[in-house]
Amino acid sequence: MLSLGYSEIIYLVSNVFRIFAINLFLEVFFSKVNLRWSKTSQRGVLFAYFIINSGVYLFAGNPLLTVVTNAILFVILTLPYRSSIWRRVFAASSIFMIGVICEGIVARTAILLFGPSPRIEIITYVLSNFLLYLIVLVMRRFLGDSEEIVLPQIHWLCITIIPCISSVADIALIVGGYAQWINVTVISCLFLINIAFFYLYVQLVEKYEVEMQNQFLAQQNKAYHQQIQVIGAAEDNIKRLQHDYKNHLIALKEMSNGNDKNFKDYVRVLEEKIVQDPKYVMTGNKILDGIINYKVQILYDLGVDVDININIPDNIGIQDFDIVVILGNLLDNAIRALQQQDNGSFSIKFFYDRGMITLQTRNSFMGEIRRKGNTFFTTKKEADGPHGLGLSNVKRIVEKYNGDLVITTEKNFFAVEIVMYI
Repeated sequence: MLSLGYSEIIYLVSNVFRIFAINLFLEVFFSKVNLRWSKTSQRGVLFAYFIINSGVYLFAGNPLLTVVTNAILFVILTLPYRSSIWRRVFAASSIFMIGVICEGIVARTAILLFGPSPRIEIITYVLSNFLLYLIVLVMRRFLGDSEEIVLPQIHWLCITIIPCISSVADIALIVGGYAQWINVTVISCLFLINIAFFYLYVQLVEKYEVEMQNQFLAQQNKAYHQQIQVIGAAEDNIKRLQHDYKNHLIALKEMSNGNDKNFKDYVRVLEEKIVQDPKYVMTGNKILDGIINYKVQILYDLGVDVDININIPDNIGIQDFDIVVILGNLLDNAIRALQQQDNGSFSIKFFYDRGMITLQTRNSFMGEIRRKGNTFFTTKKEADGPHGLGLSNVKRIVEKYNGDLVITTEKNFFAVEIVMYI
């Protein structure tokens, strides 16, 4: 039976703190939203890591086996999250590298300051895990909620090589018998190199996000313009039909020679029916009218109670592309939410006043909405995706016009208010 001494107890306590740091790293890297297993299952994986990692260290006492076991366990710790294999490998190699460098810095600095001592091992247990936790906190500050970015495999391979090589170099220094000041200097340099690397990684992710969003916007804009062209052609046909229809009614009235009152009454009713339905928007801006009328018709078909209040000039000083992005995303999100309801409601207010544009949309929703940045996820099982998909694109356009975007959710209503200055 293994007898636990003071050092072993300190190690176990320190290892518990290490678990918290690793779990925080995983939440930062993958985001809680991407957790595909239950919280109980995830905690079970973390507990299994603690048992296996502690057991290998205490019973085997083989540093190489400890290193290999940790590397494998780090990959297993990523399984509860929804992600690609390349992203898992990169995450595992990164946290492994950070842990190794933290241990190297603490251990070699302590030996350099105090000389070889049995206390060094205890100091390394505690301070290295504390340093690991601090580094993860800093990463959380700069990385925030990390999105799943689809990078080419060669890119993932390249960015994974850096933490792997750093880990190997650090281990080689530890077992190489070099002077302590050399170990501390080189390990510290490796640490700084990897900090710079993670900064570049964040920039790479942001670059891909912008590129993907631009591609999405271009495709979306093309689709909306095609819809608008179809709508515009249909509206022109309707106007021609209305004009001809009125002429026919005039002819019919003349043909009656005023002798048949019922005939005239019937024709009068037809004249009233031909008047443009007030539920459609006609500002004179074809792009704006087309996108709103097309989307609002979908809401009418769903049986939604629609309230439209729009008072803007035909030229409001916003590029057509930007109008499509803003209205398209807001209306699509509303439609997505209202498709899950039987008696939904939607309202849109759009005003222009002395260089200031105010746009407000408000729709009912079912279930509970959870927020992640500018994306809103509903807990209703029938929902087909995030409620606020594309709001980040809307926000970018709003900021282009020095505007503000405010989102509120209360009493089962989702509301967006936009103010822009032109």
